[in-house]
Amino acid sequence: MNAKRTMNAKKTLLTAGLVFALGATGATAANVFHFALSRSAPAADATVGTPDEVRLWFTQAPQDGSVGIRLVNAAGDAVATTEPTVDTESGSVFFVKPNAPLAAGGYTVSWRGVGDDGHTVRGEFGFSVRAE
Repeated sequence: MNAKRTMNAKKTLLTAGLVFALGATGATAANVFHFALSRSAPAADATVGTPDEVRLWFTQAPQDGSVGIRLVNAAGDAVATTEPTVDTESGSVFFVKPNAPLAAGGYTVSWRGVGDDGHTVRGEFGFSVRAE
């Protein structure tokens, strides 16, 4: 009976340690174990000068050929960009480049990708380009 209590205590301590470690790093189970957007440049809701590209960092490398990135202006028109390209240094970073400099105004980035588990994940965020 004592051995059973000791084993249960060890499991409890190990679980508590894992929960603390995830909390201390700001990580959550959702963004550690599942495909998601972790950050972008321009950042969501940022006001920036004319960006040369829109870059997305994902929590894991998506399935091949599954990433889509669409840029839309404030009028709801699609902005012509290059095809999504994977960063040569990281399989979880993708970018598109506008075919022409972005005019001042608001933009929406819509993205999608498929994670290792086969689930399609989608999202969107906005940013603004300031007049220069």
